[in-house]
Amino acid sequence: MQKHNVAFLAALMCCVHSARAQSPSGRNKIPIAARDLTRGAILSSGDIKWADTTLTDGSLPEAANVAPGWVARRVIRAGEILQEPSVAKPDVISAGDAVDVIYSTPGVAIRVRGTAIGRGGKGDEVYVRLDNRRRLRGIIDGPNTVRVME
Repeated sequence: MQKHNVAFLAALMCCVHSARAQSPSGRNKIPIAARDLTRGAILSSGDIKWADTTLTDGSLPEAANVAPGWVARRVIRAGEILQEPSVAKPDVISAGDAVDVIYSTPGVAIRVRGTAIGRGGKGDEVYVRLDNRRRLRGIIDGPNTVRVME
């Protein structure tokens, strides 16, 4: 039984050593919740705690770009990794918002009013309904502005 445990520990130490060898520093920082967060809470710098971790492939999780101003999309417990979709950039447009829909080509730009069907932040795709009930897909360009995709 002890030989089996020694073999297991040796294999574990080899894995840890190879994981550190893949990352130059052997350590990466990931954001974790410093306290319990409720759904809809806007993150402040005090809500984000950075923890050192060693990842086997040397990569960082998508959570590495979390910043103050992001919003909790669900209840998050203290110590939980902050990553999408649990936290997300704040919405610039919400469903039902009146938006300017812009279509532009070289030399021509058309601007009409529409209603957002979905929600999202700058750079996200969203559907917009025009007055004639036509649906268009666009990219959120800013507050109440959507650029139509070709």
